[in-house]
Amino acid sequence: MRDHLRRDRFGLTAQRNASYIASVGAYMAIHRCRSVWLNALLGGLCCWIGAVALARAGEVQMKKVRVAIPGYTIAVLSQLAAKANGYYTAEGLDVELIAMRAPTANLAVLSGNVEFSAVPLAGLTTALRGAPLKLLFCQFDKPQHSLYARPEIADVRGLRGKKVAVAGVGTIDDMLLREALVAQRVDPARDLTILAMGAADTRFSALVSGAIDASVLIAPMSFYAQDQGFRELAAFQELGYVLPSGGIVARDETLRVDSPAAEKFVRATLMGFLYMRDNRAGTLKIMSPMLKIDESTAAKLYDSSRPTLTQDGTVSGDAEKKMTAMVM
Repeated sequence: MRDHLRRDRFGLTAQRNASYIASVGAYMAIHRCRSVWLNALLGGLCCWIGAVALARAGEVQMKKVRVAIPGYTIAVLSQLAAKANGYYTAEGLDVELIAMRAPTANLAVLSGNVEFSAVPLAGLTTALRGAPLKLLFCQFDKPQHSLYARPEIADVRGLRGKKVAVAGVGTIDDMLLREALVAQRVDPARDLTILAMGAADTRFSALVSGAIDASVLIAPMSFYAQDQGFRELAAFQELGYVLPSGGIVARDETLRVDSPAAEKFVRATLMGFLYMRDNRAGTLKIMSPMLKIDESTAAKLYDSSRPTLTQDGTVSGDAEKKMTAMVM
């Protein structure tokens, strides 16, 4: 069965290790990002410069590209930087970032309603079940999430009998919560109530109002929870979890039928990634209005997320194995 998947569904070769996890790593095409897309970036700089001149002269016919994103958050900072700095325009792309919940984003890219999604975890999970998707780029490979609870709850075991909120079933925070619970011998199905409540700001408001006892949060909501005296029960980045967040997922058909546009989109996004990775001051100017946060919060968010970035949009073989183990 595994050999069949490796050979027929993923189109892999014998050059990769025979193990299933290693074959999934090859399938993810992240190692190809390093050799293909980075080379494409360098090789395309001259073309990009020429495209800028043409775009300014109004001679480029723009191609519409729709991208499903999980909201205007730190997870799509590469795309926001690319858009703000004109990298997409320089490639002749009119990129529309469409906010939607992760499961919806995944369905949108699968159905062809959008060309790409920026929700790699949902895409990876679906692809491992046989869907014709590829993960081309990964912005973060470590979770930025924390578990916050009412101050009287001392630890994860204290969540027994409590109500804990996550964004949705199968989302990153849901997976992380369940891992943390199991590690402390708390049964997620029997010992507490897990509620799917959508966006982090909604969950934070529910925590403040007392409607729930705890929630998995991500910055800047985790900053606000700390400021208001809620107790941090787990910081998942420090616990060694590895999960993809922010990236590019595409259908096999898109890569086959319109590979030039896919290459342009990945190249421009990667340029946005490199810009935000290396230019803190310039990135903060993008973050504040785009994410609708003040400059001091933007600086705190940037600095806290910086260690969770991948080096160049790819992930290591060890990280591939850990990601696969988490979602299988």
